[in-house]
Amino acid sequence: MPKRSKPTKSNMVAAAVELAGGPTAVAKLCGVRRQSVYWWIKEWKIERLIDALKLSQASGIPIEKFAGEAFHGPAALRSRTPTQGD
Repeated sequence: MPKRSKPTKSNMVAAAVELAGGPTAVAKLCGVRRQSVYWWIKEWKIERLIDALKLSQASGIPIEKFAGEAFHGPAALRSRTPTQGD
């Protein structure tokens, strides 16, 4: 029987949506369609800052958790590294 691998991290967007009352409640809170909330969950990120802020406040999960790999990935680390001229 093949061994199933566990995800290396949790989908914090999905967790926040559940804590905030589910996709319908979050869509109403943010003024977006419910499908947009499902897209956030699927992509593991929220692109609009205002939506991320509202969800963070409603769920208690820090806003940084909703930025996806663009915020936490290797490219983000390289972009924060000071250059010689800084």
